[in-house]
Amino acid sequence: MTEADIKPYLKPLVGGNAYPYVVKLNAQGEPAVSPPWIVFSLISETEGDVLCGQAETATSLQIDVYAKTIDKAREIRARAQEAIKPLNPVSINRTSSYESDTSLYRATIEVQIWE
Repeated sequence: MTEADIKPYLKPLVGGNAYPYVVKLNAQGEPAVSPPWIVFSLISETEGDVLCGQAETATSLQIDVYAKTIDKAREIRARAQEAIKPLNPVSINRTSSYESDTSLYRATIEVQIWE
């Protein structure tokens, strides 16, 4: 699984503003887009082994939604969870926080996807 596999599921949720690892930045290093936006990361891949070789791979995916209100961030997070259902995510973990450096709320979902 690659970032290119994930992006099509998330782009429609935020008007195309879904980015792997870091939001699009301007020359000053500040976000170049207005919220809301999504940043997603493939944080790890664990391969299962059997006697005859590799069996399956579990990829951990983290999706961070940034918005001006926590309600909006959670709404988009719920839609993101629904959007990635075709990937059959398991071990779903949701968290929320406030990012003081951007004055934005963040709603995060972490899942595992088996291939």
